Formats: sequence, C-alpha cells, structure tokens
Amino acid sequence: MLTRVRFGGLGGQGIVMAGSLLGEAATLAGLHAAGSNSYGAAARGTACRSDVVLSDVEIDYPHVTTADVLAVMSQAALDKYLPALAPGGLVFADDFSLRRAPEGNVAFHAVPATHVAVREFGSRQGANIVMLGVVLGATGVLAREPVEEAIRRTVRPRFHEANLRALALGFDLGRPLAAGGRS
Repeated sequence: MLTRVRFGGLGGQGIVMAGSLLGEAATLAGLHAAGSNSYGAAARGTACRSDVVLSDVEIDYPHVTTADVLAVMSQAALDKYLPALAPGGLVFADDFSLRRAPEGNVAFHAVPATHVAVREFGSRQGANIVMLGVVLGATGVLAREPVEEAIRRTVRPRFHEANLRALALGFDLGRPLAAGGRS
C-alpha cells in the first residue's frame, strides 16, 4: 500500500497542520510516513501545501510528484495542484471558496468543511481538521483513532475537544463518499 496525499490551500488555513497530523498518525498506526511542505511566500493568504506519503513498506522516494488524494481548501489550490493528480486519484475541495469544479473524468467531491467549522465552532478554524476527517472517512487510508491520538499528542490541550469534534464531523461527511464518483 502506497498512498500519496496532498493538502493545498492558503497560508493560515492549517494546511501544514493537517499534513503533520496525518503523518504522525500514520507512524502511530505502524506505517511508514514522509512529508514535506511548501509555503510560497510563507505568509497568510499565499499558496501553501503539505504532502504526505504513507506506506506499509519503506518509502524509497519521500516526495509527492503525483497525488493519489488531493484535498484543497481554496480554488487557487485546486487550480494549481490538480495537474499533479494521479490517474484514478480523488479530489476533495472545500465548497466555501469553490467557483468551479474540475472538468473531465475526475473523482471530485465538493465538501462543506468551512461551513461545518463555522456552524459548529463559530469560525473557520477547524475546517482543516474537518477536511482531514473527510479524507480519512472517504479513503480509509487510516482509521480515525491514530489521528485522534496524534491530535492529543501534538495539539495544545485546550484545543483537543474542538479538533476531535472537527475530525469526527469530517469523518462522517467522508464516509458516504467512499463509493467514488462525483459529488
């Protein structure tokens, strides 16, 4: 099993955190994981990405050149990173800033990550963790429990409850998407 996941969005959307949690969770689950991040100008509002490679065997090449899963939080990230989607790959895009879906034969899912975060927490914070949950629920790449443990290990305790709730909400959103297709 080799799965290459790319999270994309804008600085300040928690893209790097989502990737870091996925990588940490993979190691807790006994998998090999490698990750890298790109920050653009390293400022809020500029493009950033977080790539994670997960495998049950040692990873020969730790960079994502083609993604099996693309999870994006902005239209700009969708436009920028879609060309790197592997054939048969899955795309999850936050519908909050989505202006247009990709054309062609792409397994594409618009998901309400930001809308859920605003409804549940009163702000956009947490949308990244909702999206992480969607990826887990839809792909089954990891169980939810190792990610919950990664949250407990790496996130400040005062944010545990909100992040665990965001993950669960996203997981529940993602499970019906496991059948594939477009939504």
